[in-house]
Amino acid sequence: MIRYNSVVLFSEDVPRLRDFYRDLFGLEVGLDLGGMVSFVCGISIWEMDDVREMVYGGVGPSTVERPRQECYFETDEIEGFVQRLGEGVRLAHPLKTAPWQQRVIRFYDPEGNLVEVGEAMDAVVRRLASEGRSPDEIAALTLMPSAFVDVALGGGAHA
Repeated sequence: MIRYNSVVLFSEDVPRLRDFYRDLFGLEVGLDLGGMVSFVCGISIWEMDDVREMVYGGVGPSTVERPRQECYFETDEIEGFVQRLGEGVRLAHPLKTAPWQQRVIRFYDPEGNLVEVGEAMDAVVRRLASEGRSPDEIAALTLMPSAFVDVALGGGAHA
């Protein structure tokens, strides 16, 4: 199953954009990792330098392909989704693992908009646990708070 997750805004100054949306609209920050902020309502902000690295291998997009946002979806079955993509879909990059251990693929829709499908982070936590990683190791590898890891592993109530 594929679940819509959020619109991701790319930013050269994440704290400034975070404060803008938080202060102007009263949005509640759900997670703030510095270069990545997620609001409870489903808007996320990512550091543009990270986007350049993850999507474009550090060289940056061409002047023609310069998206400033992407539609982000999540799934617990990333391999199955990748198999369903089929030919004719223009990839930004094939399935790869991000530094926080999430497997993701990015591609362009028929109008050239950037679309990402990523492994849900709770699924990442469960996958790492099934590989024998401890909760502390998982929290360190995924950059997720220990409380999130505990909930994903069934050990607590999500706050």
